[in-house]
Amino acid sequence: MANVSVISFTNGGIPQDVEGDTPAAIAQSLSIGLENVVIHVDESPASANHNLRDGDLVSFQKEKVASGIDR
Repeated sequence: MANVSVISFTNGGIPQDVEGDTPAAIAQSLSIGLENVVIHVDESPASANHNLRDGDLVSFQKEKVASGIDR
């Protein structure tokens, strides 16, 4: 398992150290739902199944919702 730092909308943006192999595993251990959530690993967009490495910074943020009509 990788030792990573996690920032999430559920912890007020305060980094916490967590162990996990993928963002999905970390989300499950922290009880973070992945619906309408954007995942970043070291500032790059990542999938829930991205393989993590020691020292990665994983971010879970609410997906921005655009209102209005696309033209």
